[in-house]
Amino acid sequence: MKKKSMHEHLSYWFDCVMSKGTFARSIFLFLLTTAIVFVIGILGYFVSGEGSSLYQIWNSLMYTLDPGNLSGVPTDNISYLFLMFLATLSGLFLTSVLIGIITTGVEDKLSKLRKGTSIVQEENHTVIIGFDNNIYTILNELIEANSNKKNACVVILGEQNKDEMEDAISSHISKRGTTRIICRSGNLFEAYALKRCSVETCKSVIVNVSDDAETVKILLALSAYIKNRELTNKDLKFIVSLQNDQYIEAAKIAGEGNTEIIYAKDAIARIISNTCRQHGLSQVLTELFNFSGNELYFERVPELEGKTFKEATMSFANAMAVGLYVDGKAMLNPSMDTIIEINDEVILLELDDGIYKYHKPKVVDETKICNKPSIPAYENQHLIIFGSNDKLPIILAEYEKYVGAGTRIVIVDDELDEKELKKYKALEIVTCTESFSKELLFNLLDCKENNILLLSDDNQESEKADSKTLLKLILLRDIADQKKRRFTITTEMCNVSNQRLASPARVDDFVIGTNLISLLMTQISDNPKIAPLIDELLDESGSELYMKPVVNYVSLDVPIDSYTLTESAARKGEIYIGYRHNGKNKTNVILNPNKDEKIVFHEDDQIVVIAQN
Repeated sequence: MKKKSMHEHLSYWFDCVMSKGTFARSIFLFLLTTAIVFVIGILGYFVSGEGSSLYQIWNSLMYTLDPGNLSGVPTDNISYLFLMFLATLSGLFLTSVLIGIITTGVEDKLSKLRKGTSIVQEENHTVIIGFDNNIYTILNELIEANSNKKNACVVILGEQNKDEMEDAISSHISKRGTTRIICRSGNLFEAYALKRCSVETCKSVIVNVSDDAETVKILLALSAYIKNRELTNKDLKFIVSLQNDQYIEAAKIAGEGNTEIIYAKDAIARIISNTCRQHGLSQVLTELFNFSGNELYFERVPELEGKTFKEATMSFANAMAVGLYVDGKAMLNPSMDTIIEINDEVILLELDDGIYKYHKPKVVDETKICNKPSIPAYENQHLIIFGSNDKLPIILAEYEKYVGAGTRIVIVDDELDEKELKKYKALEIVTCTESFSKELLFNLLDCKENNILLLSDDNQESEKADSKTLLKLILLRDIADQKKRRFTITTEMCNVSNQRLASPARVDDFVIGTNLISLLMTQISDNPKIAPLIDELLDESGSELYMKPVVNYVSLDVPIDSYTLTESAARKGEIYIGYRHNGKNKTNVILNPNKDEKIVFHEDDQIVVIAQN
């Protein structure tokens, strides 16, 4: 083996020094400068014969640092003049190198800052892992949720450059209120990237990726990261959404009990089945699931200790008591005679947390309360479905649980398994091979059905599927105007930008997609205790939201306050939370009205209740 030369050893040593960063380079330059000053100073001492060696070393340093001193060197000693000239040239070279090192070091530091590699020094912040088009919905909701907090923070971890993420956020979100948004770049599955976000000190983690396998990998990384670390929030939760149910069990195992899972396909299908059959329910769900209106909050109300839940429903003018949180379990619409203990929390529907105003239960006017059966109307449950996807079986199964026997469903699609459709015994399902045309739509809308559902085609690329759905929606709205008929149109869209294009024309219309899942994730990240309530509201087995005729509760055409409606609903084991006014040209859905405000109801009006059936 050939022995390496001294030049090769020195070159390798020099490369190693230079690769150690700005500090190491500066130290090397300092040592080199010291050596040059010392050597020239000692030589100057012997050449000049004047002063001490220290004096000449000082002179050498001055000529090295300040080239202007060279003009003062005696010209009668050529050797000394030459040495000081060398010191001056060395000083110019070393100064240039120093400036270059400092400039490079500053640029490297700025580059690292631009890349988002430093560790955030925050506590009680929200961490979002993954950056895509859903991020803007999540951020807008978090900004709204944090509006009553002085110094809120959201940290986003993405694989994109920090500059790229910040520019995209700035172009979509102009008002951030009291919320600071910090971006960090890195591999979503690596501990170093999670450390940059200070996961151990955060309030909650939202996993915002569309691939289920990646979601499970991120959960594994999070679980491994927080092991043996002291958490600021001992109840830290990872909120994820999954598209395929085969990953649910794996996600539970990977999350090690710290995960709140939203099964997106099931959630969207159940919301669709609810909004299709009840006009105006879409607005109720939208308000409950975002932070811009009334939301559900968990409040300790000491004044209610020893009182019944029914008394609690009558004890707030600006809030609606809808449930109790007892021993770590949330109960929606509990029995009206349930006694509230000192450690119990009351679940209130209110505009913001902590703004409720308690008072003693009020007495209502008994003469205005009706005792008719509380039954929702079924005459408008017939439905036309355009298109099909893997959510259709869930939608039909959920729909069948709520509607009356013989409800007619018309499904317009090219590829349908009619054998599968026969299992829905309570539904009268009619299929129609799709031949997309305005004439077909015109003929279909002559039927008695007045509920319409547009499903997105999962077999096509999302943008193409949305374009096709938008075209149908435009034609349907045009035909509805021509026929002067009111259709409730529920539209499923894939991309958030297209969901905004298809924004509802009327209060009964509803556009649904990934934005709704983002709203649910944000609600749960802000308060994980709300997760079982959302699940119960969307499930037929518990208490759900219903729009019921107001005539079954109170007298019509006379002023009625909401205390009277609350009392009437409570006697039926239901919780009144709002009402729907059906005017000729305008429909309004109001949640959590002031209970002292008097309202005149008419025959077509409805109230919104939480009930078992």
